[in-house]
Parts: sequence; C-alpha cells; structure tokens
Amino acid sequence: MNKILLLVALICFQSIFSQVSLDKNKLVKDGVKYKFSKYEEVFENQEALASFKKARTNNTVGSVFAFAGGFTAGFGIAQVLQGKDKKVIVNGQSQTVKVEKAKGGGALIGIGVGLIGIGIPFAIAAKKNTDKAIALENGESTAFQPYFKLESAGNGMALSYNF
Repeated sequence: MNKILLLVALICFQSIFSQVSLDKNKLVKDGVKYKFSKYEEVFENQEALASFKKARTNNTVGSVFAFAGGFTAGFGIAQVLQGKDKKVIVNGQSQTVKVEKAKGGGALIGIGVGLIGIGIPFAIAAKKNTDKAIALENGESTAFQPYFKLESAGNGMALSYNF
C-alpha cells in the first residue's frame, strides 16, 4: 500500500513540476513536443527566454556560414576534378583539344573550409545557450560550470582549466 501511495505522489509531483527537455530538434514539455519556433509557449522564465533566443540566433548564423562554406567547397572540388583534355569530333575526325583547367578551385575549397570553420563556434554557442535555457527553466543550477579550453600560448598550444 505504501508503494502505491508513493507512486501516486511521484506522478502528481511530476505533473505539477513539469520540466522542459530536448528531444532531437524538438522541445518537450509535459509530453508535448514543440518546434523551436514555438519556444515562447514553452519557456516561462524570462532569462531562459533570452538565452534560447540567443541560441536560435547563433544557430541561424552558424547554419548560414555552414551552408555557404559547403556550397563553396563543393564548387571548388568540382573545378579541381574537371578534366584537362577534351575530344571533339570535327568533320568525322576525332581531335584532341587542350582545355585549360579552371583556376581557383583550390582557393574556393580553402574559402569554403574557412566558412565552415567560422560556423562551428556559432553552433557550439547555440548548443551551450540551449542547454543553459533548459537548465534555467527547470530550476537547475548554472553557476559553477568549469571547462577545459585549448589556447595558443606564444609558440605553442596550451590546455587551460577555466572555472
């Protein structure tokens, strides 16, 4: 009998103190899934709202850089793979015509990879702000979060512990 009462009490408390969680690309509150665009219906805490809004902005900027970088790198790869010689049939005879390879394919690949590299920190910041917003909404502590960071130190690299 005590176990049944304990179970009923836990179910009641769970429904009273609903929590927000993340399931793939959806916010989940009380078992209902919401799209990221409906975050204002999910979050009640103003600080959590501001943090999630910042996360959405970072995600959008990161996605734009990633898309532009992917397109540019793909276009550069296509130029690099383009053939040098081209056979042309003129008056029934096959002739080989030298075609200059389009220059700048390697540069486009480099620019594309650079744009993708610019988008990565925005994606990481979006993940951190999303986690922070969910923690704030659920009433979890966000004060002490130590982390490791890889930095350049003069002529080499350094691993720092930040708290």
